[in-house]
Formats: sequence, C-alpha cells, structure tokens
Amino acid sequence: MRPLIGLDQVSVAFPGTLALDRVSLQVFPGDVLAVIGANGSGKTTLLTTLTGLRAPTGGTVVDADGPVRLRGPADALTRGVALVPQEPQLATSLPVWENLLIGHGGLRGAAPGRAARARARALVAEALPHVDPGTPAGQLRKADRAIVALLRAQSSRPKVLALDEPTAVLGDRGVEIVAEATSRLRAEGGAVVLVSHRLRDIVRLATRVAVLVDGRLVHDAPIGEVSVEELVETMAAGRPASAQVTARVTGERPSGGSAVPRAREHRLSVEVLAVRGLREHGLSVDELTVRAGEIVGLAGLAGSGRSRLCRLVAGASGGSAPVTFLGGPLPSDTRASRRAGIAYLPEDRANESVFAGLTVARNLEIADVVPAGLGTLFGPRPDRSRTARTISEFGIKTASHQTEITALSGGNQQRAVLARVLAHQPRLLVADEPTQGVDRTGRAAIHTMIRRFAESGGAVLVVSSEFEELQELADSLHVIRDGRVVARRPPDCEYRELVALATGARDEKEAEQ
Repeated sequence: MRPLIGLDQVSVAFPGTLALDRVSLQVFPGDVLAVIGANGSGKTTLLTTLTGLRAPTGGTVVDADGPVRLRGPADALTRGVALVPQEPQLATSLPVWENLLIGHGGLRGAAPGRAARARARALVAEALPHVDPGTPAGQLRKADRAIVALLRAQSSRPKVLALDEPTAVLGDRGVEIVAEATSRLRAEGGAVVLVSHRLRDIVRLATRVAVLVDGRLVHDAPIGEVSVEELVETMAAGRPASAQVTARVTGERPSGGSAVPRAREHRLSVEVLAVRGLREHGLSVDELTVRAGEIVGLAGLAGSGRSRLCRLVAGASGGSAPVTFLGGPLPSDTRASRRAGIAYLPEDRANESVFAGLTVARNLEIADVVPAGLGTLFGPRPDRSRTARTISEFGIKTASHQTEITALSGGNQQRAVLARVLAHQPRLLVADEPTQGVDRTGRAAIHTMIRRFAESGGAVLVVSSEFEELQELADSLHVIRDGRVVARRPPDCEYRELVALATGARDEKEAEQ
C-alpha cells in the first residue's frame, strides 16, 4: 500500500535544538495515526512539516508518487492534506458560514455558488444548532470556533486531515465530534493524523500510535499492541526519575549541570496567593496556595489551562473572587496588580515582554512607569547608575546598555525581562515558561534569579513545559489537565507519574493522595 503522505529521515533544526531527528513515518489510507509525546518532543513540528507550514532541514516529505516539496500550506492542500491547528484561525469579521468557504475558489476562481453557500449554512446549523450561521465568527466561544475550523477543513474534501489537540477545547462532545469526522474520512479512503496529550481519547480514536521522545521516533505500532501504561513508560523513556531533585535537596552537583543550593527552610506563615473553589474562565481549582518563600510549580501539557491560570492570578484576566492576594481581593487589572506587588512573566516573550524597538536600558527602566503612574506631570527620570547595577547584578551580557534588546541572545533577553519585573521587589512572581528557548547556561542563571527571589521571602508560581525542570526548581507541584488542577505532588515524585496525571492516563480519583 502506498502512503498518502509521510516523512523520510526528516530533521527540523531550530537554533540550539533539534525538534525532529531523522524521523521516518508514513500515513496510509484508513489510518488514524496518533502522535504523542511529552512537551517539546516534536509533535507539533511533525504536524506542521507534514502540512507544509515548515520545511525540513534534512530528509524529504513523500507521498504516493515519491518525494515532494511543499512550499506552503496551499501546496499541501492541493495534495489533499489539510491542517486544523490548535488555535482556530478564522476570519473573525465574516459570518460563520462564509468561513467554511474561504479559499475554495482560489485567487482566480469564481465565487462559491448558491448551492455551496446553502450547503455551508446547513453544515453550520447541523454541527452548531445553537449558533446562527450568519453570526460573525469572532463572536463565537473558543469551542465553537474549533468546530468551525474542523468543518472548514472537512469541506475541502482532504485525503489527510491533520488535527492538533482537537479535543482540548471541545468539552464533553469533543471525542464524539472528532470520531464522526475521522469515521467519515476513513470511509472515503482518507486518513487522520492526530496530535493529542489526552491518552484516553487516543485509545478510543486511533488505529496506530507513534511516540516521539526529544524529536526521535521511538514507537510506531497499532494501538491494540500497547497499553496506556506502556505508552506512559515510553514517553518517559530516558528520563531519570528524580536525579535533579535529589541534587537540589542534597546540594550535590548533577552530572553536566551547575551546583544546586541546598533545600531552603521557608517561613511559610504568610499566604501570598490563594485560589479556592475557582470555577470560571474554563478553570476548576479546588485549592492552590503559594506562601512567602515558596516556589510552586504548575505542571501541564499544551492546552491544559496552565497559561490561562497564570494570567488570571496575575490580574491579566480581571479580578476573581475565588482568588486572593495577601488575604485581600485580587487586583482587577495588570497595572493594579503590578502596583500591588504581583510580577508577571508571560509565556510569549517576543510579543508580550520585550519592547523590540528599545535599548536594554529602556527595557529595564520602563518598569518605573507603572509605579509612577501615567498621569504624573513629569515622567520618571531613569537612574542610569541603578540600571548599570541591575545589568551587572542579573548577569545580563550586553555590549552596552544602549544596545537594542533584540540584539541579545534569547537567554539574555529573558534575564532582562525577569530583572525588570523583579526590580521593584514584588511579593509574588508568576513566571510562565521563564526558560523557554534559553540555553543551559542561561537556564541555570534564571533558576538562580528565581531561587534568590524566593529566599528573600518572595512567592513564586512557575510553569514549565519540561516537568524535570519543575522537579528541580519547585518545592511542590500541582498538575493541571483540561483546566482542572487534578493533583498535588512533591518534587521528588516519579516523572512517569506526572506524565500519567497530565495526560489523563490516571484520573482524579487515582490521583488523590
């Protein structure tokens, strides 16, 4: 049987990392191929390479006729390969039904006729009976937008449908909706490639399962030949259970790493952040507290709600009654949160943290604007001697304080951002992926900055895609899945247990201690 699409010894390299390492994988008619792996294993990179969004740096994409060169998603679509990304990409100002027809006519093709328009409206009415097909797509809730994106991909009649975390935002009906789509496509001789962290969904939907570990394909077999427990073990392959945690607690030097300070004795009498009985913004948290001097890690996979929770407790999503800060109400916006003593480090450094057109000094000094306020008669005067001390204290490597910040390495940009948010001695640091895209040396420096802040009495809530990093850095871990905090674990727990909880291989009752 000839493949519909596939990879032949494909590698994809990014600066400092190899996202895919000589992966060979083929998709055949009738397949529902699930691709799984821990955060950073290369799942999404594999999907975007198959669908023309990313070109391989080595190896080739193949189809039934041999090697092909995909110059972009349009090339992939002409070959019958359609992608539904995790974040729905719709024309928000257009009606829902019209989004289903975007791209069908091509640049020179005729506009869709009356029959096509009627069919699009009928598809929306059938899949989303509570939605008027004429509603602008931007007014839909996220789950409904995901369904529209799936309908649009199906309406192009693809041979291969690539789905990135399709059940993450669809709620209880998610598996049924995806199951119907895959069943219909398989009946027509097509195939589905499914990336998901929800192992129980995969067991129900998939016919084959492929496991990626650090960009390498380590397993590819029919789903019936492996149990959920074996999949968890495979995903955790090659990762020591708690070597880094042991090093942190004993003060020993881990192999190839930097010295780790001994465990701190915390003064945990002051409850800085408390979340109790939260049931909003798609989140469900019975209890999560962070005390002065404590580093709490939030472990979850992509789409789990970890960043949503960070934004909420940092005040970026408005105030929330179930969340308290220093015993009082959570501030109602980001500026008020900063003034109250909450420092927030967003996940997206390039778009939300770094002021790309400004120098290193200006990026550090802009933190003075919030405490001074925007309504003052005279703006705050930068203290260049303090800026120089900050650059030195936090080890920011720059030729000059007048160097544009985007000329710095990713690790030094992140140090500068962290130095800026810590400059005014906040009480709480909410750090979402503080070492993402940072090399080993930069990561160790950022860890030291966070530990020093905690040792000085600060409270830290930190997210990392790498569970081993949280085990090394945090004093306690909370596991989040589908917006629900499902378990609390000590940092020296087994890595495979964190994977099982985060993927749903273990349910909430099993997670209780």
